[in-house]
Amino acid sequence: MKIELKGVTNGMKTKEEWLSFSRACGRVCYTEKEFEQVIGEQDKSGLIERTLRSGHHSIFEHINLTFYMSGIPKILAMILNNERQYATSEKSARYTQMSGLPNEQKKIYDKWLNLLIPKIEEVYPIIADAESKATAVTKLAQENARYMTSVFTPTKMVHTLNLRQLNFLMDQLGEYYQDKKYSKNRFENRLAQQIPDLVEQLEEFKISGLENQTNRHLSMFNYDCYPEHFSDVYSTQYLLSFAGLAQAHRHRTITYNMLTPGENADYGFFLPSIVKASGLADEWWDDLKEIAKIDYPQAQMVQVRERGNLEDFRSKTILRLCGHAQYEIMRNTLKIAKKYAKEIGELENWISPKCQRGRKCTGKCIWGGKMALERIV
Repeated sequence: MKIELKGVTNGMKTKEEWLSFSRACGRVCYTEKEFEQVIGEQDKSGLIERTLRSGHHSIFEHINLTFYMSGIPKILAMILNNERQYATSEKSARYTQMSGLPNEQKKIYDKWLNLLIPKIEEVYPIIADAESKATAVTKLAQENARYMTSVFTPTKMVHTLNLRQLNFLMDQLGEYYQDKKYSKNRFENRLAQQIPDLVEQLEEFKISGLENQTNRHLSMFNYDCYPEHFSDVYSTQYLLSFAGLAQAHRHRTITYNMLTPGENADYGFFLPSIVKASGLADEWWDDLKEIAKIDYPQAQMVQVRERGNLEDFRSKTILRLCGHAQYEIMRNTLKIAKKYAKEIGELENWISPKCQRGRKCTGKCIWGGKMALERIV
């Protein structure tokens, strides 16, 4: 894994600059002076040390760090993306072909990519105009073929988070490593072994005193079972593939937790409707079972808990009940929306694509509002 720091906000690159800027932000709370007057002050009163000791760490959130990460395992990228206070731009398995795969997985990925392209063209011969048809079909085929790849496949992304969050996250990753490095659970053990390389390369950003002083742990695995309910707030549990979860938790106002998978893919695998409709379900299942003997394909279903409030779920429906959305996350959001509508009738008005709600969509859609929720790919 290679991690390279590409930039820091405000043009600052050293700990001394970060701490000085954070101190100035803290001074704003207690002074009549303007910001430009306190930015250059010397810390004669030891404000930074006092703030670090007191746990009043919010002033360190004004420093944002941006990293380019290449070779990071997909599951570790998912863990970073499940935390709050971040921005991320990750290589898409929908718009680009997967790379860095073990030979056997590459063969299976290529096999399904080549199988799916003609099947999609057969089911949707007028999926798009002549100029964009080939591109649209290829993207959909790539989106489905990637289910055959491991959730430990290396990927790359640009990731931005604040200094406080980074230090908390380093603690949480270290805690997971210590707890799971000897775990007999194959998934936990393998994930734990990916952590030291990342944490070691981030060590220069460690600030003494800025450790995690809460009861927060890696949010991905903070899973508890509670009764399902839907009102002004909601909680629901369901099965979703690794790939589907990677899409879902990008809604940062909603909380997602995953139950650590066992050894035998107990919940099975996601079966795309286009695969089933093409008579290829058995072959799809057999290939995934072979991969799952030694790895964790992205099609593997995991138990997910989702919690949030009504307003944020409405926002989610605008983005996910859409022809642009990945098929699995669209179908999952639609299922939850229908459950919600039974409890809160007003939600019935939200179970449709945004283009049918009077909202303007500037993106070029190959489906249109009518087919956005009826498609099988």
